[in-house]
Amino acid sequence: MSAAGQSFIHMLRFCIGIDRAETQTTQAERDCLALHARGKLRAMEIGVFEAVTTIVIANNLPRNAEFFGVDPFFKGRFGVCWGKYIAKLNLWRSGVASRVKIFEGLSWDAAKCIDGDFDFLFIDGDHSLDSIRKDYSLFSDRIQVNGILALHDTSVPDRDPSVASLGSFIYFRDHISKDERFEIAETVDSLNVLRRVS
Repeated sequence: MSAAGQSFIHMLRFCIGIDRAETQTTQAERDCLALHARGKLRAMEIGVFEAVTTIVIANNLPRNAEFFGVDPFFKGRFGVCWGKYIAKLNLWRSGVASRVKIFEGLSWDAAKCIDGDFDFLFIDGDHSLDSIRKDYSLFSDRIQVNGILALHDTSVPDRDPSVASLGSFIYFRDHISKDERFEIAETVDSLNVLRRVS
């Protein structure tokens, strides 16, 4: 079966409760995100996918927090992104849809359209070197002092040594980890959580 066919079948199975929404994060990483999202008032996630981590973050923000989920939801062969429908249904079923503002587009478009600073940002979008460089350049200065910047696939976990070949890992190792504006607050599996100190 083609990738488009598999995505469609997965969407149908999700709608009737057979499949779960998919995520590339571990339970330990999601627990870490939940901990660091608590009490934050202005948050963004780059890379919603099927909204598993979006829900984790939303459930740990105060009810008055402003939360943006950014994803281009690239359309497949039939001009539809089935993952977008899974994400929206997942948010609705979880009771957080009204608390997440979905921005359908690339992160650099979101940077132009969404003003202001954040006290929580989770980057889990395109892991290519060029994309993580752009995301970091556009958003790192918009993290408030004492705010959190969480980056997925930036450490190599024992369970997946292939992370070492990703642009997200390489750019974190060579550049982000040396940025004196931030300190590493926690590392869990492939997730690094940074706190802005200056």
